[in-house]
Amino acid sequence: MKMTMLVESGEQSACPLYLSGVNEMAFILFLLSSRFGTHFYLGLPKNEPAFDFKSVNQSNIFTMLPRQYLTEQDIRRRQIDTLKIFNDNVTELKENSEYRVEFSSDGRNLSLNVILPPDFPNEKPNIFVNPVFPHPWLAENSNEVVGAPGLVNYTPHADLGRIVQAIIREFQRAVPNILNLEDKSTDTSPQSQYSIQSLMFPELSELTIEELQEIMENPDLQDKLLENNPQLVELDLETEELMTNIEEIAQDNIMKQQMLDDLKSDVLERISTIVQMKMSYEELNRKHQKLSEMYDPHRIKDCLRVAALKADEDAEVIAEQFLLGKIPVETFIAQFAEKRALGQARRAREERLAHQLAQLDRATT
Repeated sequence: MKMTMLVESGEQSACPLYLSGVNEMAFILFLLSSRFGTHFYLGLPKNEPAFDFKSVNQSNIFTMLPRQYLTEQDIRRRQIDTLKIFNDNVTELKENSEYRVEFSSDGRNLSLNVILPPDFPNEKPNIFVNPVFPHPWLAENSNEVVGAPGLVNYTPHADLGRIVQAIIREFQRAVPNILNLEDKSTDTSPQSQYSIQSLMFPELSELTIEELQEIMENPDLQDKLLENNPQLVELDLETEELMTNIEEIAQDNIMKQQMLDDLKSDVLERISTIVQMKMSYEELNRKHQKLSEMYDPHRIKDCLRVAALKADEDAEVIAEQFLLGKIPVETFIAQFAEKRALGQARRAREERLAHQLAQLDRATT
């Protein structure tokens, strides 16, 4: 079916557009109207009158559009609209995320707090009732509604408004029954208290009002009544027994106090000994580190090399003094030979130690 659309905007003249398919036409009209503020006039076949598309409510447009044309925000807004359509007294607490729905049941005011998570409607809403009361739909020790069929079988296509409406109807039906049960329990409480009092003081039921009045006004009679009551006598005996046990435990604790003090002193002495041993250990450890560095094989090798070079330098000095005629031949020969022999011996020891260290490194690696 072909339809003619006339576009009219400001300076431009109206121009016809031909569209086929109602869904495509509605989608394009909605986008153009919201984007450019343009007036659209829809001409239908058979000379039917045109109408201004901007006069159509946007919520009706959402229902006309196929689901694939709606954004997630549009779907979320549509769900919020259903909440307001199917329920009265809806108050927005936080825009697009939290709402309060107030209702009454048998003269009692209640409310539902509807919290929409960020992924709503793909994620089901969280609904809380205030004030809380016993109901199988509520979570244990909580006011959150979890057992409603609309929440248990929730899908993204469910209407939020209908879910909340069903919960409100159920609570309106259940709350009066709960109130009746509470009233019955309240009515029977004095009778139960009287029964308890009769069991504790059975002799009071046989007295006249004058005798009861006399007991109320005479403290001595009250004390006598309490002293002769078997349950109170038994309670006094139990109290005395407990006091005796407490005194025995206190005496036992006092006797063990000396032992605890001795153990405490022993622990303190051992702690002092440990501290002294730790200080001694740290001092010995420092000495050990110093000696280890002093007698390290690599350090000894370096010292031998330096000592060999020193002996060679001393030999060179003796030779220069001999050439300058400062020392005689006999002294030169003795001192020069001694320094040369000392340098050669130190160099030989250095080489032998270096060879041993190299073998040790190869063995460990």
